[in-house]
Amino acid sequence: MDWRITGHKRQLEFLENAMLIGRLAHGYLFAGPNGVGKKTIALKLAYELLGVEAEKFNPDLLEIDGTLGIKIEQIRELSYKLSLKPYAALYKIAIIDAAEQMTLEAANALLKVLEEPKPYTIIILVTSNPNKLPKTIISRCQKITFGPAEASASAFVENSADRSAGRPGDLPIEKKDALKKSEGYYQIFKKGEMIDRLIAVSDIAQLETDEIKTMLDDWLKNLETELRAQASKALASQISQVMLAYKYLEQNVNSKLLLTNLMLNT
Repeated sequence: MDWRITGHKRQLEFLENAMLIGRLAHGYLFAGPNGVGKKTIALKLAYELLGVEAEKFNPDLLEIDGTLGIKIEQIRELSYKLSLKPYAALYKIAIIDAAEQMTLEAANALLKVLEEPKPYTIIILVTSNPNKLPKTIISRCQKITFGPAEASASAFVENSADRSAGRPGDLPIEKKDALKKSEGYYQIFKKGEMIDRLIAVSDIAQLETDEIKTMLDDWLKNLETELRAQASKALASQISQVMLAYKYLEQNVNSKLLLTNLMLNT
């Protein structure tokens, strides 16, 4: 996908991967300072999902500008429109800008929509002050943090590290550093959250085939050690999946698709 946007490489890769494997969330929270392109990216994502004509008037794209505040009546109207099936696309997408300006009543009304989303709805909250949003709203959304273009990658990854309970979030970009992080990738493979797994896939896929094989060898050794210490069907299944991935890698299967399948099915 050609975003035609400078910076935010990891954030865009994450969204692209989610589209590629059909794992888009029903609720997103795009958080970061004003002027870094959060809403632009939200619109680009909507246009991609709704089709080439989406930039013109499109009844499947709903927007609320919260600059002057967002009242419960606006959310109720949005909720009604989201309850209707898409007119021309596969999705119905709502973008709420300056979402932190919602009244408490409006936020409670939106929470009901986020708790019971229609299968075709995607709601993107755009905010420069996520701390002003109720925690119940934040918990229902996939949070993506944006910073100034040159710093956005590190900010995003630090956010991922927080969710990973101390596991390495500083996923490397340079190939020479990637193998040193094999253990970090292994921990993500074992128990990382969805967003961390997708970021890891993007990084590992940049390696040469032999480097990926070396990493998978390390994973197998770890898994076999754990299995000897304690028999487990889950561990045996993970060993089988890693071995299968290794086999397919030798057959020149697309490494990114292979790694995505491995990371998301453990």
